[in-house]
This record gives sequence, C-alpha cells and structure tokens, in this order.
Amino acid sequence: LIPNRPINFCAGCPHRASFLAIKNAIQLDGRNGILCGDVGCYGLGFGAPGFFQSRTAHAMGSGIGVANGLGNLKKFGFDQPVLAVIGDSTFFHAGIPALVNGVYNNAKFILVILDNSATAMTGFQPHPSTGQVATGDPARIVQLEEVCRGIGAPVAICDPFDLVGTTKTLLEIMKQEDAGAKVVIMRHMCQLVMTKRRIPQKYKMRVDSEKCLADSCGCDRNCTRVFGCPGIVVDQKTGKAVIDYAICTGCGLCADVCPTGAIIRKEEGV
Repeated sequence: LIPNRPINFCAGCPHRASFLAIKNAIQLDGRNGILCGDVGCYGLGFGAPGFFQSRTAHAMGSGIGVANGLGNLKKFGFDQPVLAVIGDSTFFHAGIPALVNGVYNNAKFILVILDNSATAMTGFQPHPSTGQVATGDPARIVQLEEVCRGIGAPVAICDPFDLVGTTKTLLEIMKQEDAGAKVVIMRHMCQLVMTKRRIPQKYKMRVDSEKCLADSCGCDRNCTRVFGCPGIVVDQKTGKAVIDYAICTGCGLCADVCPTGAIIRKEEGV
C-alpha cells in the first residue's frame, strides 16, 4: 500500500507565496479577477498548491496571449481584472512577443513574472538572467525589468515572501483605471537553488502548542489543509500542528497564515 501523496510545491517554494498574494489581492479587489495560467512549476496554480487561482492553460507563453484578449473586452462591459502568470525562464522563451502584443494593442492586464532565478521544472538549465550559458561559463545578465520597460510596460518588483507588501502592490495596480499592460516581478530564488548554493535558511520555525487549537481553531486546519506546505504536519498524538524540521526550509511564510499566531518565526542566529 502506497500512502497518498498529493502533488505539491516544494517546501519554501516562492510560488506558494506568489499565488497566496494573488488570491488575497483578487479577493480584496472583489471583482472576481481572472488569472491566466501557463506552463511550468507554477502550472500547479490550477490546483490546491496554487489555491485554485489559474483559470486557463495552453502552450508556454499563452497565458499572456489569453490576457491580451480578455484585456480588450472593456468596451463590451467586461470589468474583471485580468492577470497572467509566467516564470522567468518561460518569459524569455515564449513570453516576450505576447507582452509586445499587449503593449502594442493597449490591452489592460497585469503580467506577473515569477522570477525564481531558475528553469526549475525541466532541469535547472541556465537562461538569460541566470548569468551563465549552457557550458557553465559566465554570461551577461539580461534583466527582466529592463526588457519589460524597454517594451513599454511599467514594472513593479516585490518579494512574494513579503505577503502584505506584495498583496498591496497587486491590489493597487488592479485598481488603476488606465489601460495597458503592466508588469509585477515577484522575485525570490527557487528553494532548490538556494539549497544547492548552501544559502542558509532565514528563520527557525516552531509551533506554540499552547496557542495551536488543532480542530478547535476555527480555521479548519488552514495551515495543513489549505496552505499545504509539506514542512507543516499534524502530530497524531496531540492533533496539533508541528514543524517537520527535516523538510522545513525556514522561509517563514506559514507564520502569516495562522489565525491564532501559533506559528512563530525567529531569525536564525538571533
């Protein structure tokens, strides 16, 4: 018998934070915004790992193309905010022409580039903003923000692990009335790359067992059922949440989702 292991983002994956910020911004905006998905690790945005936010999926780069069409429907009474999500590698591979088309046709949408400094889904091949070529030799870094601004799109840059700040940035841009494609770069390095480079974890996480109310919390186990990071598990004896230190990467995001403040982060070395 094989235990059920649902598909998930890695522990500490910045895409979990990005989709949570997108979900929060869409809910706070209140107009049932539409997120056009794409192909990559963040393709999990259609399911539980991405909080069921992505609505469309086609070929690489096509999320921006679909957003182009939806972003030109205001003349027909369409008022829902339109967002498209794409990774840094996929943007260089197949997203640039679609962004050019969006700027050229004055389509109203927000392009969210999930910049995790990696081609994570298919083997960590280098791409134009990683600073090296396929042989491993150093290369000139092509900055995502410079490409987008050169095309003519305004750019905002944020760290998705700053959940409040990232949500606020998205919400403010969603409320702007002027047409045209806008770009938000959510920049945080892939956790697997950080581990490979031996970058130390930022926080030491723990659960205060006195504050964790388990099934009596009222959130229906938001930390393990909805948030879903594999670094948080349920203690079968107490029924309360605990940190699995073999998996936890110390990203600290889970502290932002516990309604009782039972998950506590402490900076390493402090």
